[in-house]
Amino acid sequence: TSPFTPPHTQSLSFSRDTKLAATTHHQIRLIPAKLASRKTSLATSSPEALLFFSRTLLRFLFPSSSASFRVTIVCLAALDFTLGLIGFVLVTMECVVQGIIETQHVEALEILLQGLCGVHRERIRIHELCLKSGPNLGLVTSEVRLLCDLEQPEPTWTVKHVGGAIRGAGAEQISVLVRSMVESKASKNVLRLFYALGYKLDHELLRVGFAFHFQRGARISVAVSSVNKMLKLHATDEAVPVTPGIQLVEVTAPAVSENYAEVAAAVSSFCEYLAPLLHLSKPGVSTGVVPTAAAAAASLMSDGGGTTL
Repeated sequence: TSPFTPPHTQSLSFSRDTKLAATTHHQIRLIPAKLASRKTSLATSSPEALLFFSRTLLRFLFPSSSASFRVTIVCLAALDFTLGLIGFVLVTMECVVQGIIETQHVEALEILLQGLCGVHRERIRIHELCLKSGPNLGLVTSEVRLLCDLEQPEPTWTVKHVGGAIRGAGAEQISVLVRSMVESKASKNVLRLFYALGYKLDHELLRVGFAFHFQRGARISVAVSSVNKMLKLHATDEAVPVTPGIQLVEVTAPAVSENYAEVAAAVSSFCEYLAPLLHLSKPGVSTGVVPTAAAAAASLMSDGGGTTL
């Protein structure tokens, strides 16, 4: 069945050995044993029936009305149509900066990154679907991203929720954005599940490019990609660039509340090496292309990255 097909009649079941774990800020919650005390099944003939069942289960798991959306998304990410655990749920923080570069200088940037990182690049082709909750899920709209990795022989799915950034005087002094983040691997049924829960597709993108993952004071990832929009629903083969001639560069690193300052410092330090080609800043702060990019790119291309910048 296509992962983009709307949900139809399904059979839901769970037994004693079915476990669901949700982690949030060092707290672990498990389904009470009595929930799985006997074999239970539910036949659904409509999205509304599945929505009722899922919301009832969530209220049972987290009766407190103050439970954050981070906990909710962990539950949703772990719910497959068979109520099995479909991925390792990671609740953490991340440090992130972004910038743009002209496509004609991307090859030079790749040479520079190859020398700095000392690892091989990985190709990326990510179909990103942004979903927003409907009014039946609360007055405050929540947003999740479903990421389908098309570069794999068998496409894999990830659920991601990006939370708010840290606030306060200390946050203003940090040159990178530090925000909460929840991420989980998922099965191909995840889009159908979120549709059944009441989420609606807001927009979708296709990111094509490459990435480097390495250790340099922190576990840093650098992704360089062309951001494309679909002219038809889910038609990734017909995607066209949102901004022709411009590619997005994103540097991220995972962190926790105890070490985010050190991780942010490591990201800032690394970004200084890229300054001749592009300027990286907090998401939402546009800095444009760097005037020195053409000269720096020409120097890198002339000797394959041997020039000291």
